[in-house]
Amino acid sequence: KRSEIANSCDRFIPNRSNFSVDLSRASILSAEKKRRDDAAKKADNTDDGQVRATRDRVALTPIQAEFRRRMRCALFSLSGEEIQARKLFHRRSTNAASSSSDTNNPSSYSTVDDLNLGRVLTFGGSSNKSTSATNYSRQSGVYLPDPFDQDQLHVLDRHKYSPFKSSMGSSALPRSPKKGSWRRIPTTPSRVLDAPDLVDDYYLNLISWSAENILAVALGRCVYLWNASNGDIVHLVSLEGDDNYVTSVSWSDTVGNAHCLAVGTNEGYVQLWDTVGMRLIRTMDGHTARVGSLAWNQHCLSSGGRDSIIVQHDVRSRNHSTSTYRGHTQEVCGLKWNEDGSVLASGGNENYLCLWDAAMSGASRNGNRNDNNSTNSVSPRFILTDHKAAVKALAFCPFNRHLLASGGGTADRCIKFWNTNSGAMLNSVDTGSQVCSLLWSKHNKEICSSHGFSENQLILWNYPTMTKIQEFTGHTSRVLHMAGSPDGATVVSAAADETLRFWDIFGSPPNKRKSDALGTSEFAQRMMTIR
Repeated sequence: KRSEIANSCDRFIPNRSNFSVDLSRASILSAEKKRRDDAAKKADNTDDGQVRATRDRVALTPIQAEFRRRMRCALFSLSGEEIQARKLFHRRSTNAASSSSDTNNPSSYSTVDDLNLGRVLTFGGSSNKSTSATNYSRQSGVYLPDPFDQDQLHVLDRHKYSPFKSSMGSSALPRSPKKGSWRRIPTTPSRVLDAPDLVDDYYLNLISWSAENILAVALGRCVYLWNASNGDIVHLVSLEGDDNYVTSVSWSDTVGNAHCLAVGTNEGYVQLWDTVGMRLIRTMDGHTARVGSLAWNQHCLSSGGRDSIIVQHDVRSRNHSTSTYRGHTQEVCGLKWNEDGSVLASGGNENYLCLWDAAMSGASRNGNRNDNNSTNSVSPRFILTDHKAAVKALAFCPFNRHLLASGGGTADRCIKFWNTNSGAMLNSVDTGSQVCSLLWSKHNKEICSSHGFSENQLILWNYPTMTKIQEFTGHTSRVLHMAGSPDGATVVSAAADETLRFWDIFGSPPNKRKSDALGTSEFAQRMMTIR
């Protein structure tokens, strides 16, 4: 019984795949057109003037006539004067065109047979019928079909919307906008370098890529320079002492001084090296514990230590230590200046993200400096406590100097975005693993993150949607550090598996040939060892 009831159900559920809506619509319009044509033929047997006057008077009220006029103007982008002129021309040419059949008339609606052939968009008649009064010509103009006599969604005037410009200068049918070119993102590294004795410590910062295309890598007590243009490797630093090792490196960002490298040590000192002359310029103190983070701001160098303070060094001055930033309670493991050097962001092991105003430091330095060369203490503008683990990964956005991205450790796993003007958190994304470093693209709205356990991968994100574009795997231990090439195309990652991997993540800048940042193709295929 149930099957009989189901089979005899009288409910009708329409399915567009089983019938043609276009065919049904055309049938209704064709029947209406036939009815009007039959009425017109009957009217021709009586007094022509009286019948037409009566028909116009009955069919169109002033409101309907005005509505038709405005619809024509809107549909065909013509003024009221052009509408009237072409309408009068059509009336004068009706008798001349009466001998033409409906199939040769561009104004006739597509027939049911046409729709049965699958013609959804049917253009007007053939352009070679020069005798038709409704054909396009310079002297006569374009015939304007009545939008109420045909279905404008399916019939297009061939000449008005020709893809080529006509002699009247009519515009072409608008084309869809050109789609943006898609770039191919390789998921395998273009090069792998062996980096033995790379210290596996989340709180250190052991690689830096200079504007002169030189990569500095700290391995144990030594610092090596790798020239990305030709592959040359130079041993720069060897620290003395069995317990001493390099804890941070950072290239100067000052124009003309890009060959200056700052090196932080486990003993709390900061060394400045001239990499051209291969000599030590000076050694600066200020910390009582290791210096795990460094950040340049023109001639000023910021250093963050395990003693929870940030020391500002003016490298031009003999008394280099100008001010001390106090706001953290544990080790400072992340430091970044924004593009114009007005805001310093610092991350600490106590889960704090602090924002510092450079102007406050300058005012303190200029107005309150004591004669005994003691440094002045500066407090942060904002202390942000939303992260639930150590904040090491920091990156200021290159296209918005007030936008900061920060990443939390294992207990947090989030990338958070901040407005540094107000201290407001704009967004937070749970990545599922420890965030070790962040790097913005220089020419796309994208950001790359490196991660620890369990995937040990790099992830490219689209900003601001924060949808994953691509994941990059290959490291077997947590990816502790990242740095970008000078042209912004390549990312180098350093992991606890003691390897450096180079990824062509961001691609070449628009309308610019990619520089040979990684040397020759033959050299790029080899695996090398630094030191």
